[in-house]
Amino acid sequence: MKIAYLGIKGLPSKSGAERVAEAIIQRLANKARLTVYCDRRYTPASTHIPGVRLVRLATLPGKHLRALSLFAMSALHALVKGDYDLIHLHNAEAGMLVPFLCLRYKVLATSHGQAYIRDKWGSIAKFLMRLSDYFFLKFSHMVTSVSEPLAREYQSRYGGVVKYIPNGVESNPPIDRESAQVTLKSHGLTGNYVIFSAGRLDPTKGCHLVLQAFKKVNTDSHLLVVGDLTTLPAYGEELRRMADERIRFIPFIQSQGELFGIVSQADFLVFASTVEAMSMVLLETASLGVPIVCSDIPENRSVMGEYAVYFKSGESDDLAAKIKWALNNLPNFKKLGLAAKAHVQKNNQWDQISEQYWQIYHQVAA
Repeated sequence: MKIAYLGIKGLPSKSGAERVAEAIIQRLANKARLTVYCDRRYTPASTHIPGVRLVRLATLPGKHLRALSLFAMSALHALVKGDYDLIHLHNAEAGMLVPFLCLRYKVLATSHGQAYIRDKWGSIAKFLMRLSDYFFLKFSHMVTSVSEPLAREYQSRYGGVVKYIPNGVESNPPIDRESAQVTLKSHGLTGNYVIFSAGRLDPTKGCHLVLQAFKKVNTDSHLLVVGDLTTLPAYGEELRRMADERIRFIPFIQSQGELFGIVSQADFLVFASTVEAMSMVLLETASLGVPIVCSDIPENRSVMGEYAVYFKSGESDDLAAKIKWALNNLPNFKKLGLAAKAHVQKNNQWDQISEQYWQIYHQVAA
């Protein structure tokens, strides 16, 4: 079977939908002929992935044009030069491609969330993304979602069947404690710390809320913020102004092993997102046995169930209270973290999830 992946930035992954697609691709590369369309500014020319053909395309500059041009060029290449049995399209923002791709191919579309509910997009961009949802859901031969609440919402709004397939974790996640220790020491961290981690730091991730809450907590522990502060420079500067002497900032960490090494040594993770689909940060932190304090949005509860401590989304006072509780009850909280690890290892294994996609590929292609 010949399968092409469109709608992601490229490989190797850094976060988000790319990480999900990469996990699937790694497990199916020995079963099928796979092609991945990439932004050449995202995927270095030296990148080589065994069993995978990478098509690196030029894109236009700018936050909006870069993604749109990648989507358009990928679809054009697939239609003119491609020869596939199936297109696996990731991200609903690329939904306007579906009617054109359907001229030649069967299309499986996977939604990783609704980008237009994030404040960083303007009114025109949000309108186009909502319109893209319609094409994504109405024209694809099959639709899946990594979020169970979102799958239900899609079905209620547009009808049809949207299959829920969760994101997953590695059975043996890579943990590079040696590199982690070097990074921690270089930022003056030698004792206990609480961690907040996000691939990119924007207001919907809630880092400002975590800083507000941490100021209300009397503790000698540090708060470590890991993520890209340059995505929104003004917001990044605001976060630095809010930080006190207990706060440490570490830029985005490319190495998954090093990142996992840092997360695995934290007392617990604070996850304050107000908007998510199915967060890889939550799943991967749980897979490391690290306890979690997270916002009570339905998407988080759907992932973590009874295996996390929740605070009222957007409320710093309630978050501060939960952080205080966690710091004062670390032995019991760590037991909850181990229970969460067992839960995700049982229900969110990438090997099982990739097999679900493999079966769906055959259904759609047929």
